[in-house]
Amino acid sequence: MPVFVEQANDERDSRVNPAHLTSLPRVSAPPPAPHDGDVERYEVVVVGSGPAGIMTSVLLARYGTTSVLTVDSKSDQVHAGQADGLQPRTLEVLQSLDLAHEVLTQGCQMHEVGFWNPRADGAGIERTAFVPDVSVPARYPHEVTIHQGRIERIMNEDLRRNGGGVQRGWTVTGWAFVAGDAEWPVEVSMRRTDAESETKSVRCKFLVGADGAHSTVRAGMGLELVGDHTDHVWGVMDSVVSTTFPDIRKRCAIHSPEGSIMIIPRERVSGKQVLTRIYCQMEDDVEQDPTIAPTTSDPTPLESQKAKAKQRRSKITLERITEQTKKVLAPYDISFASVDWWAAYQIGQRATPAFSTRDASGVARVHIAGDACHTHSPKAGQGMNVSMMDAFNLSWKLSHVLAGLAPPSLLDTYEHERLDIARQLIAFDTKFSSMFSGKIGDAHGLSHDAFVAVFRTGGGFTSGCGVEYVPGALVDADTRGVVPAAAVREDGVLWPGRRLMNVRTKRFADANPRALHDDFASTGVYRVLLLLPASFRADPAAFAPLLQACAATVPLRFPDGVVETAVVFPGERGALEWTDFPAVVKERGEWMVFGDHYGEVYKTFEVDEAKGAVAVVRPDGYVGMVAPLEGAEALVGRWLGGVLVGK
Repeated sequence: MPVFVEQANDERDSRVNPAHLTSLPRVSAPPPAPHDGDVERYEVVVVGSGPAGIMTSVLLARYGTTSVLTVDSKSDQVHAGQADGLQPRTLEVLQSLDLAHEVLTQGCQMHEVGFWNPRADGAGIERTAFVPDVSVPARYPHEVTIHQGRIERIMNEDLRRNGGGVQRGWTVTGWAFVAGDAEWPVEVSMRRTDAESETKSVRCKFLVGADGAHSTVRAGMGLELVGDHTDHVWGVMDSVVSTTFPDIRKRCAIHSPEGSIMIIPRERVSGKQVLTRIYCQMEDDVEQDPTIAPTTSDPTPLESQKAKAKQRRSKITLERITEQTKKVLAPYDISFASVDWWAAYQIGQRATPAFSTRDASGVARVHIAGDACHTHSPKAGQGMNVSMMDAFNLSWKLSHVLAGLAPPSLLDTYEHERLDIARQLIAFDTKFSSMFSGKIGDAHGLSHDAFVAVFRTGGGFTSGCGVEYVPGALVDADTRGVVPAAAVREDGVLWPGRRLMNVRTKRFADANPRALHDDFASTGVYRVLLLLPASFRADPAAFAPLLQACAATVPLRFPDGVVETAVVFPGERGALEWTDFPAVVKERGEWMVFGDHYGEVYKTFEVDEAKGAVAVVRPDGYVGMVAPLEGAEALVGRWLGGVLVGK
């Protein structure tokens, strides 16, 4: 008699993380193999594998869009320098992809910011305030710094685990629409980076340009980055330092009579060695060099302005950065044991007037993301974050359209939503950078209180947790009285266009304490969130039709698996049993029924327990619509019918 019999199959492999078994249903015809036929073809070509590009590729693979070509002109990933900060919303998204563990455990968490200003007696600087680094409610109320190369390595490993990869050493030289080919209308030309004679062209349905500030894809769209840059020249370096400055392990904004610096603590790199990033405003004789004309409002041609800007930056050396840092930190001492990377830059804020280009039939076929469509200073910690959130907004829409789950018009919402965010980013960064580059004191017209106020009020936007998408096809702005109009949206209320706030619950099936975000993972599906009223407990049968509609009737109008339902009831479980719910609730969503055991759900969402509510949460975790329970079936069904293709 056998002691052990294994009968598991490939469809239920206990060794596989369920996070990687999340492909969306596909009702459209599967794509051909890339090399079937006389032309190499892919559903999506992604140009660039920095934060925006690799995020796009990872998400497409997760959602089951496998006909993807990702190319990068560089032969390897980033090893030093570049971006290093992850904001709370980005951390939430990484957690929703089960990719946050290494970042959270090995990165440097920044919970507090120190503000330092000139002493009244002129003898150096003094600390004037500590403030929380994140001023709005968030699951992770802090930033994390960790090298961009590690983020990209984590993402590349996940991409390979899901069957994808990056083809390195290919430089895209251009693209064009192909007349008469409605299915594969975009032709992309490329060459080997190290062998210009080796070239090829591929066809695709959609092209994503995540190829940086000098984007070839953007140039092919006929777009330019529009904006301005200032005369402020800054140096930046990553170094292992030794110092008497007491707050070197905290984020610090320092204004001194000698200039300004920002200190960003970084992760440990080996043994006891810890990296520190320092942004340093260069001294006046560099910043206002009389031999170089200023570039702001310069009437000379753009190329001449760029040449002057490059000339100004070329005067910056590592020695000048370190010496200026020492001046600003006086009377504290600082020395630099080793420097991993340094650079000089001139502050500028620019964005493109559009993010997408349409073919002759009006379908948005070509999109740009990240630095290809917006650039700004690094001091607000937005670059990598906004780029990845561009990708997070775009990727599920591409997968839905390609899988036949949504009409092509869904792609119009990418530009509609993210262009607005880019404009907000440029406005905030212009104000923040200008104030940071100024000097504190009555004589300079900038007070410490005013600077801290801008930091605090901008916290919702910079954290990513205060982002609110504008009304449109995916955001029904009518709250229908569900949430008080005077509610403070950044506190996590259930508001259309804002991300669903994380709250603690207890799962009905197994009494497991849960973070709601963990049950709303980024799997590319819509979720109907049904918040039952307190009266449900006294008369469950009265709510059976509503539960039946939300758990089955409405979701079953659409392709299987693309709409899920989560049910929450007020308070603890008490005497409730599965028999108090229609059988379909357990059959279709056994793990998605929760009690508000900790009293956070209705309170945070500002939903009246006596009335309840229903909401639809988009695949990217943002609230699409909210409604009262009365008429919920019709309202939810109509909204979903506007963004999904029915059966």
